[in-house]
Order: sequence, then structure tokens, then C-alpha cells
Amino acid sequence: MILLLPGICALIFVVDSPSDLDSRFIPILALTALVTFAGVMLIRAARKRP
Repeated sequence: MILLLPGICALIFVVDSPSDLDSRFIPILALTALVTFAGVMLIRAARKRP
């Protein structure tokens, strides 16, 4: 569940930020989305195992 927190924080940041998002934050947001995706995949893999 901890791996989902960066994605949630990034989503809140994007929704709360003004419409013109600084381009310096794009790699950070992409990295947090990747970490969140890995967390979701780990949770799915853990749920499939008996």
C-alpha cells in the first residue's frame, strides 16, 4: 500500500496546481506514476497467489 502513496500525492498535486504546470515537474510526476503502477502490479500479483 505504501507504493500507492506517491501516485496519490502526485495526483493531488496535479489537480491542485494551476493550469500551467512547470515542465520541471513532469519527470517527477512520471516517476511517481511508475512507482504507483509497480505498486498496483505487486498488489495484483499478491492477490492472485493462494
